[in-house]
Amino acid sequence: MKWMIATTALLVACGSSQQVSTNKGPKMPAGLEGAQAFDINGDGVPDVWKVFAEQDGKQVLTKKAFDINFDGKVDVWRFYSVEGVLERDRMDMDFDGKVDVTTFYEGDLVARKEVDIEFDEKPDLFKYFDKGVIVRAEADTDGDGRIDYWEQYEEGTLKRRGTDEDGDGKPDPDGWRDV
Repeated sequence: MKWMIATTALLVACGSSQQVSTNKGPKMPAGLEGAQAFDINGDGVPDVWKVFAEQDGKQVLTKKAFDINFDGKVDVWRFYSVEGVLERDRMDMDFDGKVDVTTFYEGDLVARKEVDIEFDEKPDLFKYFDKGVIVRAEADTDGDGRIDYWEQYEEGTLKRRGTDEDGDGKPDPDGWRDV
């Protein structure tokens, strides 16, 4: 809930942000050297950073970073292609400084999400999308590094669940259940 509130505040505030000097507040986060910094909550400390690169004589956005809970640490990283198209983002959902969700995009639509549910710096839930709509999900529910749970979706609606109880890395024939 805290994350959702901070994200909403970020989105609302982005419309009224001011570019600020990067000399105020905490040191520039690593990987953002030379970035334009913006203060979205009006406290004089940067909360959003944008990194540009020159491409064919134009400045193209390559990276954005957000401090969504205003604690001085980057919580969301967004990465763009040289054409300025969003390719992926990485989020720290519990504000511990570690990435919990990585989202990959194709043509500005979500293609895949990797989620670290156990907060152990390894993704254990994988969601796959077609044209931005979820089609399947897979998870390692017991932490052994192998997928043992599957979900199948139709038009974004969960239809079937499968499990691997015998540990062979495949859904058990009797492990499928319609939802």
